[in-house]
Amino acid sequence: MARLGIVGSGQLALYLTEAAHTLGVEVAVLSQPGDAPALAIADRAFVAAADDVAVAEEFLASCDVVTFDKEDIPEAVLGKILESEQRGDCVVRPGVAVLRLLKDKACQKQWLVNNGLPTLPYRVLTGAVDSVDSLTREFGDAVVQKSRSGGYDGRGVQILAPLETAGQLWDTGSIVEPYLPGAHEVAVIVGRAASGAMEVFPPVSMEFDSSLNAVHTVVMPAILAPELCSQAQALARTAIEKLDGVGVFAVEMFVTAAGELLINEISPRVHNSGHITLDACNVSQFEQHVRAVVGLPLVPVCLEQPGVMLNILEEAETPLRYPAAPVVKALPDSGAKAYWYGKTPGRPGRKMGHINAVGPTLAEATEHARAALVRLGNNDMGAAA
Repeated sequence: MARLGIVGSGQLALYLTEAAHTLGVEVAVLSQPGDAPALAIADRAFVAAADDVAVAEEFLASCDVVTFDKEDIPEAVLGKILESEQRGDCVVRPGVAVLRLLKDKACQKQWLVNNGLPTLPYRVLTGAVDSVDSLTREFGDAVVQKSRSGGYDGRGVQILAPLETAGQLWDTGSIVEPYLPGAHEVAVIVGRAASGAMEVFPPVSMEFDSSLNAVHTVVMPAILAPELCSQAQALARTAIEKLDGVGVFAVEMFVTAAGELLINEISPRVHNSGHITLDACNVSQFEQHVRAVVGLPLVPVCLEQPGVMLNILEEAETPLRYPAAPVVKALPDSGAKAYWYGKTPGRPGRKMGHINAVGPTLAEATEHARAALVRLGNNDMGAAA
């Protein structure tokens, strides 16, 4: 069986490693110093600064297949990964070219346009601007600004409603697009094998924390008409087919008031919106990704029960007792579990874990999730539970 290497060591790498172990695959992780969940269970760990090329080369020498749990990887390291693949020392999935394309939001938007995929209009900014008049004429007075790279979990994104002065815009490489208040946001997780075979998970609805611009709730199946669900899956399938990537991808979309689907972003990795697959589906996004990248057959996807995922975000006002190591705690007599990542508190809004809840109906799954959240607030599902 191929030796799998994961660049990154957060909670996504943690669950990828767990899935790999169930399939008999050994895992090495390339991690930055600090509390990194995947280090708790990885077979081999290479810990160094993000741009340490020498350690990256040691890591690559221990891998047959390389994949990623994040996009924000220094170019010097990406270059070494590409060199290793070109020498035939390892296979990289998804490829470095796909990662480079998707991690730059401006390049990704242009790729969507070039491939005839529906997305919002946008403007690329190289830095500060003198006036916002042309932006407001084109997009209206409510816009979203996104850093071209490096943003995640709400960072690198700001909603400007209204946009009135140039001083409100960040002085950095970014894109600006119209803000769609009230738009329904959905995501579709797609797994693609090297053969081109694909498996598509049911769409999920996403709700966001308005202050953090971060997902706080995910619902599977999405709260959409059946025909829109089918259209979202078909659009996601088309996008990933055009990318020609291998692995699991998350295709995030807006659903406008008129029922139009617009691709917001594509992530070349497993994704927060797919955590609910751990309990609601017959196969998780993590197992599907490992299968795709190491060359095992994909599992046909089946939704076994409706599910709800709640992110557990660090809050300064309501501190919790966070477990010091990754652990899953089940709520007795309920379809809910708390997945703790083993992180130490660092900043408000940091993802410390998530709750998954399932039930015979979406209403029951939601009730289980809310009950678990109450228990969480009482520290009944924390470190001392």
